[in-house]
Amino acid sequence: MKTLSALILAGLMAMSTPAFAEDKKADAPDPSVKLASVGIPVFHGMTVTNYLFLSIKVNLTAKADETKLRDMEPYFRDALVRAAHKTSFAQADHDDRLDVPRFQSAMMVEFTRIAGPGTIQSIEIVSQSPKKH
Repeated sequence: MKTLSALILAGLMAMSTPAFAEDKKADAPDPSVKLASVGIPVFHGMTVTNYLFLSIKVNLTAKADETKLRDMEPYFRDALVRAAHKTSFAQADHDDRLDVPRFQSAMMVEFTRIAGPGTIQSIEIVSQSPKKH
């Protein structure tokens, strides 16, 4: 009798293990690279009118090597700063707000150049804060 109940208990535990593994996998965060906060200038012509401080999350595809791309975080920030010094990404009528679609479009090109094609799913602006309101 003890052997039968031990077998039943072992069988129940074996059946619950895959479900636990699936729950654990479902709770795992999506692969991403979080960039350290970075300040970009807002300018009109040759005059800097403000700075925007951004926190950015680069969401990766399933085929991307998350560990390798996390090590490339400084390259992503460098590309962002270089692009922001060539083009002002503020909204045309508000120098204290980021033009999110235009910024995401430009950064998708730059970040894909660094990470390789098919590795970046999206670029998310976690927060933005202007120096002057």
